Amino acid sequence: MNYSIKLLVLIFIALFSSCSSSDDENSNENANKGFLKIGDQSVELSQGYLENYGVRGNAYNIDFSLKSKSISGTEDGAVVYFELFSSLQNNLAKGDYSFGGYSEATAYTFTKWGQSLLGKNINSEKGGMAVKNGISIKPTSGTFKVIENGQTYKVSFVGKGTASSYKDGVLTSTVNDVSFSMQYQGDVKRSEAKTFTAKKAFSGERLEKDHWVLFN
Repeated sequence: MNYSIKLLVLIFIALFSSCSSSDDENSNENANKGFLKIGDQSVELSQGYLENYGVRGNAYNIDFSLKSKSISGTEDGAVVYFELFSSLQNNLAKGDYSFGGYSEATAYTFTKWGQSLLGKNINSEKGGMAVKNGISIKPTSGTFKVIENGQTYKVSFVGKGTASSYKDGVLTSTVNDVSFSMQYQGDVKRSEAKTFTAKKAFSGERLEKDHWVLFN
């Protein structure tokens, strides 16, 4: 009798362990994952964001952003921001996006106003973004791919940009044609974006966007 009870307990423990292991595997498979790589430096990305700025020209101005678990402190963090034009009203349409102009607002393009940062102490600054110790890079060429755009997003970017290096908040160097890449698969948090901040009053320059969603 005791032997039978012990055997049942062992079977129950084995089944429970198997279910727990399977749940852990499914949880890991469904977790947000990605990376930003600039040169030989790479940081994992953990959350995506879609900001909808509505109609511009014959397309929809939908911005895509990503960030790592931490963007301040002693370890390197990362933020990715792309300003894109989509043929869809509330989503980034599947396909390849190439470098284009903001004024033209052509579907399947991204603009030079994108910015990716890698380093320590990434923060918002006058409607823009800055890194105290690290690299800020703005795209000048490349391909932004949207592979999935449903409940889960899957995107990637491979291209080049102008990279500015900072130490203690001071610009130390600027280099053109620096290679960088990004991948992400996971959910996205959506927002209707309406906040703008101007560089200067009555300026003809493009209005900057307030990246509040990344820092809240």
